[in-house]
Amino acid sequence: MSNDQKGNIRIVDIAKLAGVSAGTVDRVLHKRGYVSEEKREKVERVLQEINYEPNMVARFLASKRVYRLCAIIPDYAKGDYWEQVTEGINRAIAELKNFNVSVEYVFFDQQETDSFMKVTSNIANKDFDGILIATLFGSRVIDISKELDQKEIPYVFIDSNIPGLNNLAYFGADSFVSGTIAAKLMTKEIGKSADIIIAHIKNTDKGTSTQMHGRELGFKDYLHKTRFNGTLHPIEIDPQNYVSAIRQIEEIIENTAGAVGGIVFNSRIYELAALCQKLHSPENNNIVLIGYDSIEKNTDAMKNDQVSFLIAQRPGLQGYDGVKALSNYLLFKQCPEKLNYMPLDILVKENIDNYNNFRL
Repeated sequence: MSNDQKGNIRIVDIAKLAGVSAGTVDRVLHKRGYVSEEKREKVERVLQEINYEPNMVARFLASKRVYRLCAIIPDYAKGDYWEQVTEGINRAIAELKNFNVSVEYVFFDQQETDSFMKVTSNIANKDFDGILIATLFGSRVIDISKELDQKEIPYVFIDSNIPGLNNLAYFGADSFVSGTIAAKLMTKEIGKSADIIIAHIKNTDKGTSTQMHGRELGFKDYLHKTRFNGTLHPIEIDPQNYVSAIRQIEEIIENTAGAVGGIVFNSRIYELAALCQKLHSPENNNIVLIGYDSIEKNTDAMKNDQVSFLIAQRPGLQGYDGVKALSNYLLFKQCPEKLNYMPLDILVKENIDNYNNFRL
């Protein structure tokens, strides 16, 4: 068969050569649906004989079809968690450039529900082909999902999952499990009769994200199941005014003879670490700090022996896989698995320099 003939061959031609239906050939080519072993072998034999190499890039370039994705994520400063997510999204888009896939970012203030509501108020009517959503504000995400369902626009969740919705897929950690891991690490370090500071970093919204809520539930569930009989001390840290929080922590330390644990359920354990350095006698405190995410401020605190453990969840991979799942669905009608949990990596000072948050 000449090169010209190979370039013009159609699925129906392959079907005739193999003695099967065009539908069978389509299922073999796209690896979906059931095909008997006998028919699969016939199709694959023909494909091998004609050296079938479908030029998918050329096909999509010729169609001039453009796919517009939207990524709804928090705005960020350099070195923040969401910068890593964006790096993953951008890497995926770079790999898909020949398929005419682009992304438009819609940023919101992660401390303001109103900001999220404002930027997403008309998102379903903006002619996007697919949406990637950071699910910090769960109730509003539910509303958006219903709007997207009506428009039949596929959407993928990252950061935390919200069960019972029609999202194409979720890429991220199991929040409850990550809280369980933190509690297990904590009690191994300080015992089951110690004091634990649960620090919430003050924000203007006075609420917690879906991710943080799931982590805290998992943390407390593990403590309950393992008969933890110490004391939990919820405190609020105002980064603009540490005085009240410092007073509370010093009081906790003064009233316990043993170790004290401290945890923050978002990526800002560095705030609690900085606060502990402001205590009247920081060298004498014995606080075991556990936090989340390998952002630079957290890793610096770990290298300075202020943080004992970080639990990381590969934010770059979440963004990358989320965009790839949407694109494969739009381009090739490939449906991903609904739940795609990221590995939960336990980081310590000794392995932090070699950690790659992006790839498996």
